[in-house]
Amino acid sequence: MGTQGKRGNLPAEWTSFVGRRSEAAAVRKALSTSRLVTLTGAGGVGKTRLALRVADTMRRTFSDGAWLVELGGVNDRLLVAQVVSDALGIVDQTARDEVQVLNEFVAPRQMLLVMDTCEHLVPAVATLVVGLLRGAPGLRVLATSREALGVIGEHIVDVAPLPVPGRNEPVTLASALRYPALALFAERAAAAAPGFEITDGNVGLVAQVCRQLDGVALAIELAAARMHGLALEQVVTRLDDRFALLRAGRVGTPRHQTVQAAVEWSFDLCAKPERLLWLRASVFAGSFDLAGVERVCCGDGLPVDIALETLAGLVNRSVLITEDDPAGRRYRMLDTIREYARDRLRHPHLDDYAVMDEEALRVRHRDHYLELAERFDADWFGPRQVPWSQRMHAEQENVRAALGYCLNTVGHEPAGLRLAGALYYLWFGCGEIREGRYWLERALAVDLEPGPERARALVACGQLVLLQGDTAGAAGRARQALELARRFDDRYDEVEALRILGTSLLFSGDSVAGGRLLQQSVARADEISNAHPVLAATGTLVLGMDRMLAGDNTRAVALFAQTIAMCRTHGDQWLLSITLSASVLVALAAGDVAQAVEYAREGLRGSRALDDLQGVQTALEHLAWSAAAARDYRRAARLLGAVTRQWYDLGGSPFAGPFAERHERCVSTTRDALGDEAYDAEHQRGHELTLDEAVVFALGEEPAPVPRKAAGPGATLTPREREIAELVAHGMSNRQIAERLVISQRTAESHVENILSKLGFTTRTEIAVWHTRQSEQTASEG
Repeated sequence: MGTQGKRGNLPAEWTSFVGRRSEAAAVRKALSTSRLVTLTGAGGVGKTRLALRVADTMRRTFSDGAWLVELGGVNDRLLVAQVVSDALGIVDQTARDEVQVLNEFVAPRQMLLVMDTCEHLVPAVATLVVGLLRGAPGLRVLATSREALGVIGEHIVDVAPLPVPGRNEPVTLASALRYPALALFAERAAAAAPGFEITDGNVGLVAQVCRQLDGVALAIELAAARMHGLALEQVVTRLDDRFALLRAGRVGTPRHQTVQAAVEWSFDLCAKPERLLWLRASVFAGSFDLAGVERVCCGDGLPVDIALETLAGLVNRSVLITEDDPAGRRYRMLDTIREYARDRLRHPHLDDYAVMDEEALRVRHRDHYLELAERFDADWFGPRQVPWSQRMHAEQENVRAALGYCLNTVGHEPAGLRLAGALYYLWFGCGEIREGRYWLERALAVDLEPGPERARALVACGQLVLLQGDTAGAAGRARQALELARRFDDRYDEVEALRILGTSLLFSGDSVAGGRLLQQSVARADEISNAHPVLAATGTLVLGMDRMLAGDNTRAVALFAQTIAMCRTHGDQWLLSITLSASVLVALAAGDVAQAVEYAREGLRGSRALDDLQGVQTALEHLAWSAAAARDYRRAARLLGAVTRQWYDLGGSPFAGPFAERHERCVSTTRDALGDEAYDAEHQRGHELTLDEAVVFALGEEPAPVPRKAAGPGATLTPREREIAELVAHGMSNRQIAERLVISQRTAESHVENILSKLGFTTRTEIAVWHTRQSEQTASEG
């Protein structure tokens, strides 16, 4: 999904951050002198939370922000660069080497990159990071890993457990404040058992719990979560008994033993359904939703009708955390807790009842995502494209896990081929061209069995190769798909293969043969249009493009109108936006600027709704051309500035291929009309717009905002932002602001970020000073 216009993608903290002030300061100092800092330590010790806190406090010192790359759910070293690109919002989907694209994107930027959970991918991460740092002087990398990356210049910070009182040290209520471990337990215990607090009477027991847990943050949080159903004395007693038993037979470092023992103790205290769900949910990669739990985890001792209740129990016990995503409520298991569950699946204990083995769970997981992909494929051409796009992006880590399992496991390769082909519209329609080609080519290489599934995968791969500009490669795949489709009477993929082959020949210069194949494709599509309307719509669009390129605009307009009508009938937005984009060119060629603007604006709205960022940029470019054609040169210059800024943010360029000549002509015409000074001023105004501001301006819904750096005191703040500025001036944190205004912490954080940006500030102190002066000025004027 798009990350354009942002200064990072750091998540909101799901719980408050306790302690670690000196460690955070040490990491910040290390980053000021070293370009690669790695936080090492045992699982559960708090590396990720520390890294995120440091990144959050430092992000305003980097003009391009701080960015999180989560690697815990990635098991394929070849996907590391892809995952980094996704996190940064890079849209370049060409056939160029991904590492090269990434290097070019990062090179001119000042940014902090947080590479989280690297231990299982150390060689791949190390190689990538070294290359990025070599070519990007403004880049800093903060990594978390259980082992160092082992590269020259790496500064290693070992994250130790939180300090706890010594065994013979008397602990008082006053002295407890010196120990963040005790504060962490108290805060998390209060969340589980409202009203709990450290007192003179219980401070010794709290210290005993934290000491027993060696100050390991995850272990403390798991123990504190048990305060919901246990008294503090019971927690102490049970921990004493459990740790004495577990440690007697453990090997490994003391910190590892502590985490393992705490997780196992928490597991043993769970009810039977919670244990089952804990173990089974470990099969998911990244986050998952209720529907996934019901399909993959339920049955065999875990009824579907208690799935939601059981999930809530695991959230209350700090086994799962919740996330609010555009696709809906999702759940995530921390890596250390997931590792425990997977290990127990592989080596079940005698008292583990009705536990499916890991292989059976992986098959269920595979089948769920195969069914989901096939529903997505069948439902894509219709009114549910936005929610489908959001859901499939949310499930991307699980899709990768399912594909990896199939393609790496003997006997499951056919399912992998089927899954890769069923994800056609994720790859093609949702902007995942490069990754889609990677999986499709892998699947086609390991499963050579002829059949409809192979025809579908060849069609999908051919389309992606065509989009990357390799017409010969696309034609070769289309010919193979056509032969298989006809052999197995697969009329759907016969139509698609004819279309891709015809388009490939057309773009290769053979317009006669290409046009003939496109006509055949449309004719075949009409025969099955009732069952598959997307084929008729897509074929008609491509035939219209053929006519447009041939200069037959009259016929092109008619064909585009047919496509638009079909899209509107079925509620499609994706293909409609593409057709509207093509229609802009025909309208401009006919001199009908008003119609071109109408087409471009409708396409812009649709592309924005789908988060199709390349479609958004294309519409902005078309609106710049339209403004120049209407001789509204100031508007054209501002739109050109917005286009330049957004392509910079996205790591791509519209100024190549068919766009290049028209773009340069628009720039030249507009600059000549305005003169250099006026053109540069308007272009800069457009360049300072965020994507959402650029879209509003392009749609003509309101004037463009005053550029940020030129903003007068308070001139651009909304009433809500003024209210939040006042609370900041009163010393409130984002969390306190959120509680006061009954909004999410993330929303409060976003408001503060906007205030800082609009006023040109970098610290909350500057907001406070500004607010005080504004208040004084208002009072004096009153």
